[in-house]
Amino acid sequence: MNDTPTYNVNQIFAGFVGAVIMVLKKKGKIAWIPASIAVLTGTASATYLTPLVGKVLGDTDPTHLCGYAFLMGVLGLRGVEWICEKIGIGEQGK
Repeated sequence: MNDTPTYNVNQIFAGFVGAVIMVLKKKGKIAWIPASIAVLTGTASATYLTPLVGKVLGDTDPTHLCGYAFLMGVLGLRGVEWICEKIGIGEQGK
């Protein structure tokens, strides 16, 4: 039995789109390096958390997993931003 998770390209793409949407929702101008890091972080969060979320919820339907990947892309990115705000990273001009 193989316990290695399989990452579906559709899930990775859904996580990427979720992360991009979160970056585009940010107010003000965002430099391309922090925006790129945010998108990569959101995509990575979605890629690695989607199989776990599906397993915890007992839902392995590929369509639902793509939806979870999208949400993880958006929420994973927001979680990283929240942690950065709490520890004072990325506060420019303060």
